[in-house]
Amino acid sequence: MKKILLILLLLITPLTVKAESKYLYDVLKNEAESGGLAKEYTKEHHDSFTKEPTKKIYYWSSESYEEGDAIKNKWNVIFANYCWQIIRTTDTGGVKLLYSGIPNEGKCDNARDNQQIASSPFNNSGKSPAYVGYMYDPDTVLITTNYSTPQSGSLFGTGVTYSEGIYTLTNTSTTLDNNHHYTCNNTTGTCSVVRYYYYANSHVELSNGKTIEEAVEDMVSSDDVNKTDSVVKSVIDSWYQDNMTAFTNKLEDTIYCNDRSIQGLGGWNPNGGNLRGGFYYGINYLNPNLVCVNEIDKFSLTNTKAQLTFPVGLLTYQEIGLLGQSLTDTVDSFWIMTPYGYNDYFYGAMMKTSSNIGFRGNVNYSAYVRPAISLKPDSVYLSGDGSKDNPYIIDTTNYYKVIIEEPVKKGEIEFEIEDITNLPEGTEVKFKITPIKGYKLKDLTITDEEENNVDYTTKDNINFKFTMPATDVTIKPQYKEIESNIINPNTSRQLLLIVISIIILGMITTLFIKKKKRLT
Repeated sequence: MKKILLILLLLITPLTVKAESKYLYDVLKNEAESGGLAKEYTKEHHDSFTKEPTKKIYYWSSESYEEGDAIKNKWNVIFANYCWQIIRTTDTGGVKLLYSGIPNEGKCDNARDNQQIASSPFNNSGKSPAYVGYMYDPDTVLITTNYSTPQSGSLFGTGVTYSEGIYTLTNTSTTLDNNHHYTCNNTTGTCSVVRYYYYANSHVELSNGKTIEEAVEDMVSSDDVNKTDSVVKSVIDSWYQDNMTAFTNKLEDTIYCNDRSIQGLGGWNPNGGNLRGGFYYGINYLNPNLVCVNEIDKFSLTNTKAQLTFPVGLLTYQEIGLLGQSLTDTVDSFWIMTPYGYNDYFYGAMMKTSSNIGFRGNVNYSAYVRPAISLKPDSVYLSGDGSKDNPYIIDTTNYYKVIIEEPVKKGEIEFEIEDITNLPEGTEVKFKITPIKGYKLKDLTITDEEENNVDYTTKDNINFKFTMPATDVTIKPQYKEIESNIINPNTSRQLLLIVISIIILGMITTLFIKKKKRLT
């Protein structure tokens, strides 16, 4: 009966532990499944550069200001000594958070102007399409010239040829129009540096045989475009390095999308580009999914073409759009990562307090910086209900495991602690080694992840003890066969049989002799 009860207890215990686990992912999952203020994302998505989706995405969504206010009392988190807001989960099981300031006596009730790490431009200049990049290549930057007018009588071409350092216009006209964008700013139609008018009074200059198509590709979509940090990335990375590196192992490597895919070229299209229309990037109504289109725009730790220094970035237009308009006025204007477009000056995209998602601000304007991070799957909160006064407190304790390495198992290792896969640093680990019959413990090594020895103590070479370091630990026992001068048990049995046989033979012989004497 006792054995049956023990088996039932073991079966029930894992279920009980699982039910009591407080996973942050489940906050949105449970809210969505119960018909609350979170929803399941059903469109296309891909959050990781290296992994396939394994989880459903859930996100906060409000359709009224009343719902928005309710969500603001559900999404608050304290992690790494800062306040954050839950935006959505990721399809790898993580949770995407938006920075919202420093806790005030354990509360996250910061006013709008205290929900950012800094105020900064996205980049120092807005006079090039390249400057919308979270990273960009300074060697490909085309500086635009505004309010420029061609010389009177100049020829304009639909295209150019290039030979021996000289551009020659093709299909010329004396009129700058939607088809004739190129000019040498002279009446001959030849030059070493050619102008391209993308707007009625704004142009860029091309040299070394570059066409406008090649120049735009170099600035926004070439494989090696991400060479220099934007101003906003430098601000975020500097803040992270000063404040967050101790918590990096709690964050997942997810994609932060800087979608520079061009949806419409406008005046940058030499084959009929409207001189009154700019070009536009992959903004929400053209790319509504949580999928980053181009590899060079998928900023993550593991993408060598768009490699982050730290697991931190900005939210996208699409992620902000999930929240609903009633949740956009939590702070004054702040940068998001999605570019907007280019007219006669460059536009980045940011969110505005007037419930205007994607308000167009020039990239050299100053706006608030609110970093975004993504907690790893199975991130646990210790307490809280998500309200401003009682935010979720994320468990930042680091847990490590003990690994047993035995090429040939010749003993049993028993631990006093039941679960050796989730041990915080400083845990005292006690265990007992019992070799199988005929063997004894020859040697024992305990090493950390870098194969440094971990000190342990023992009094009898049976019971051992060590303190868990801030790393996984590997226990490697070595056994030795017991050497003995005692005769082999098989030989002993054989000798015993011989002795018994001799005794019996002797007894029979004695009896035979006695019987013979009686007869004689």
